[in-house]
Order: sequence, then C-alpha cells, then structure tokens
Amino acid sequence: MQDHPSSVLGKAFLLFGAFDGARTTLGLTDLSRRSGIPKATAYRLAQELVDLNLLERAEAGYQLGWRMYELGQLVPGPANLRHVARPVLMDLHSATRAVVHLSVPHGLHTLYLERLAGRRDARLQTAVGNRVPLRYAASGKLFIAHSPDAETLLAALDAGDTAPRTRHSVSSAAQLRVQIAAIRERRWSVEHEECVEGYKTYAVPITLGGPHEVVAAVSATLPLPRRDDQQVIRALWTTAAHISRALEASVIAPAR
Repeated sequence: MQDHPSSVLGKAFLLFGAFDGARTTLGLTDLSRRSGIPKATAYRLAQELVDLNLLERAEAGYQLGWRMYELGQLVPGPANLRHVARPVLMDLHSATRAVVHLSVPHGLHTLYLERLAGRRDARLQTAVGNRVPLRYAASGKLFIAHSPDAETLLAALDAGDTAPRTRHSVSSAAQLRVQIAAIRERRWSVEHEECVEGYKTYAVPITLGGPHEVVAAVSATLPLPRRDDQQVIRALWTTAAHISRALEASVIAPAR
C-alpha cells in the first residue's frame, strides 16, 4: 500500500494510477485497494472526478474519463512524435504485415505510444499507454543500450522484480548485460518469446539531435516461424530514418 499524500491532488493522482492496461474498469473496493486511499475518501474523490469528466461511471465501477484522453493527446512530446510517425508506421505495417509499435523510455519501463495490428494478432494485446519493464521488450533493451545512464538502469533493474514474463525471458543480470553489449555493437535489438510465446520482435532506434541521441524506438513483432527477418529489419531502419528526419524538421520549423 502506498503512503497517503496530504493533498487532494496527490490522492487523485493515486486514484488515476490504480488503472492500467489490464484493469481499465475498477469497482470502488479495488480502486481503494490499488491506490491505497481509504474507501470513503476514494468514493468522495471519485465522485468529484466524475463531475469533472476525468473519471466515468461504468456498470462495474469507474473508468478513466474522456477529458483524461483529451488532455493526454495534448502532451507536446508524445503528441508530436505520434503525429509525425503514424503515416510512416502505417506504411511499415502494410509492407510487413507485422504488429508495429512506437515506444519511448519511461523510467524503468517501455511506454507504448502507438500500435498497428491486424485482426489476426489478437494475442498481442499491448495497448497504447501500456508499460513493459525495459528488460523484456526489444525496445526496452535498445533504450538501455543507448542510454548514457545504462549502468544505473541495469543496477536498478537488478534490484527490482526479475520474475520472467515467459519461460524464455532473461532473468539474470549477466544474461541481460550480454544482450545489451550485442545491441550496442549492431545498434538494433531483438527478443525471442520473452514478452509473448510464439513471437519475436525487432526494434531500431529513432534519434533526435544526433545518431546516438535515441528518443524512441520502432519495432515489429512477427510469428516465430516467419523467415523474412532481414527484410523486416531493413524496413524498420527505413521507417526509423523517416521518423527521425520528420521529428528533426518538426522541432526546427517553429524556430524559423
């Protein structure tokens, strides 16, 4: 259970943090338990947040409201990145028929900003806004390898939860460091069945301000039997280059 902040804003923040990709609707009891806010206080705050359209009432409890979504679309960095990246990501998805993700580093996690998938990819339920620990996702390993604070990240990951997501996931610090060293050498990342059994993912960096300034990643997830990996990696590099150039142009343009 989390410490109770003294401010109303702090308590509201804990209520919002109770929701995640697995639980988008929470009853009052779960909302109180997951946020650490006493039930009576959680009820009162939830009602006020419903009035502000930051939460919505649902049959099974509460959901995040439309106003939260509207505000989220205005966050400058992610909004700009998604805007310049989406047309190119659509081309990548069409060309490769892979599940395509756009992601950014967020603390010790990979945060997904965009996902393009077909109806046949129902097993891959990574939703926009979801987070996956850096050590498991191909994009996350890429972020570690290109981070100036890589050793700090690795130490923090070592101290955290190392329970594997699947039986194939890397759980030891030594194995993870071997993977990171290989990524630094070739500049792209791969994971086989570490997030979802039966699938492999390749990721390449999106840069801003220089070839080593990695701000995001684009990845493609394929069924394990596919054998066109090299073509997919080449398509990823082309996509990342287009996004990097468009991102650079969008940042420079306002100053002209």
